[in-house]
Amino acid sequence: MSEKNKAFAAMHDFKGKFNHRQLIMVFVLSFTILAEIFVDFVSAGFDPSIFTEASYWIQLVIKILSVVLITLTVRDFFREKELSNNLKIKDTQSELDKAHSDLMRHDLTTRFADYVGSLNSKSKLAAYRAYLQYKLSKAKKEKKSKRWQTLLDKCEQDILFLPTKGDKVYLSFWRRIKFNQVKVSTIFSRTGRKYTSDEDLETGESAHVGRLLTQKVTLLIAFSVTFSSLIFSPCTFTLAIFISVFFRLARTAFSIWMGAGDGIEFVRGTLLNKMRLRLDFVQKFLESEKAAKKVVAEAIKEAEAAA
Repeated sequence: MSEKNKAFAAMHDFKGKFNHRQLIMVFVLSFTILAEIFVDFVSAGFDPSIFTEASYWIQLVIKILSVVLITLTVRDFFREKELSNNLKIKDTQSELDKAHSDLMRHDLTTRFADYVGSLNSKSKLAAYRAYLQYKLSKAKKEKKSKRWQTLLDKCEQDILFLPTKGDKVYLSFWRRIKFNQVKVSTIFSRTGRKYTSDEDLETGESAHVGRLLTQKVTLLIAFSVTFSSLIFSPCTFTLAIFISVFFRLARTAFSIWMGAGDGIEFVRGTLLNKMRLRLDFVQKFLESEKAAKKVVAEAIKEAEAAA
């Protein structure tokens, strides 16, 4: 692969890890941080000595951290709000709960777990085989080619003894490969955060206090730190300070917009799609089991008729 193609692939992978809102947020934060540093430099009379003071960088980090906290807490708030109000999410979750009830009612939970386990084993083998094939294609010396070919020929036996942790196969202490792992707990995990149940007699006050601190107090502190930096005395008002205040307000507004938009987009896009894939996964298994039972029942019926 040429250097140009490598750069293009790296850029494609980078874009694939972030949605457009997150990319815009990174750009806005970077631009406003650089703009604020420049304005501070101008306000100081183009004196570079301010950049040698630790207090300046500490204050800058605190300002940026407060904006990050605003983004995350606003995102969490709108995510929870969308989870509570989105009818498609509720309907899909209801279908998943029904599918789970069908598994239990027909005594298929163990068979389903075995089915998931077999798929994970196939996925693990496929990932290991792909890794060996890649190494074989890159081997230039005959000795290495024979080594990778030997491992490839007996990969189905070797994969049974390779340790696995989570979705990674450990080939050695420092080398591991990732495979697509399906978890039963993930398939039937509820989208909402269930803090209490009807059978729970505890008040759950510690959980409420925890949510208060993480969702509300954190947001209050972040806004306080952000807007405290906007206060200045009239005698020190200059165009540079006005520009600095404008950038800080703009950065805060963009943080709120990005956090809210990303929280909603995550629920409507990523989470809903994943939930539908989970539902389709379970429904296909149930349909295959029903078809298998129907075939067995017809075979028994034909055998009885023949007898």
